[in-house]
Amino acid sequence: FFPPTEPPSTTFSQSENEKPASFHTCSVCGKDFPYASKLQRHLRTHSGERPFPCSMCNKRFPEKGLLMIHERVHTGEKPYPCTFCEKRFASQGELRLHRRTHTGERPYHCSICLKSFSRHWHLKTHLDAMHSEVVAGFTRKKFPCSDCDKSCNSAAELRDHQRTHTGERPYQCSFCDKRFALSGTLVRHERLHTGITPYHCLDCGKTFAQQWTLTTHMRTHRGEKPYSCTQCDKSFCFAHSGAMNRHRLTHTGEKPYHCSLCSRSFNQSGRLREHEKTHFGDKNARCYAVQQHGVI
Repeated sequence: FFPPTEPPSTTFSQSENEKPASFHTCSVCGKDFPYASKLQRHLRTHSGERPFPCSMCNKRFPEKGLLMIHERVHTGEKPYPCTFCEKRFASQGELRLHRRTHTGERPYHCSICLKSFSRHWHLKTHLDAMHSEVVAGFTRKKFPCSDCDKSCNSAAELRDHQRTHTGERPYQCSFCDKRFALSGTLVRHERLHTGITPYHCLDCGKTFAQQWTLTTHMRTHRGEKPYSCTQCDKSFCFAHSGAMNRHRLTHTGEKPYHCSLCSRSFNQSGRLREHEKTHFGDKNARCYAVQQHGVI
């Protein structure tokens, strides 16, 4: 067995004026090829011809390269190593797909909801499950949960949802003992161990381990502040940022940071540390802060 070839994530089409001076046209479908050898290989998709037999089983293949990849199933040869982990693969295509679990690359995009996927068949499954009424004009099938009232849009989505009831966590981190219900959650967690940060800010070059952290970071460049204080007109980039929490305390009057040596309280931990210097001096206050609060 070898996996089906993934189509390219982006296709480019040549205009009539850009065709090479000499090209070869398929008499069946009219497609053009720059070389006779490429046309010959293409014609086998119409004829079904498979001239390359495996010497170890009865399978046959339309191209010699596909035969070579298949024969590695018998020999066990895996000449393509992953540079991120110790896994090896029989073909460059398998390696390319595997690398996306490390890099987070998702080159296949849904044109309806803009969601992206690492594999072409994941996109196809998504279109069938989520946008079937848009794509084909029929009602979307629902997959109801037997434990609650939720209905899912695919069998895979239902399987993932049911783990919230069973507590099943089949995906274990290869670096620590943590386990996860979803494979995507595991991939994001393992980046904490590997340090892989595949999401790049085009404005400043900073990299991030998760897409949502890049998205929130980009607000600092665009000046977006979508989270508003309910008490005044001040707004913030992040929903749970330290700045927003500190600002909230100015309205509530809450002072959650208490000095253990006197009765004073503060709305910021930094102000408490500054106050503690009046009791100990700068150096001793630092030691005391570590002992009491776990901060420097």
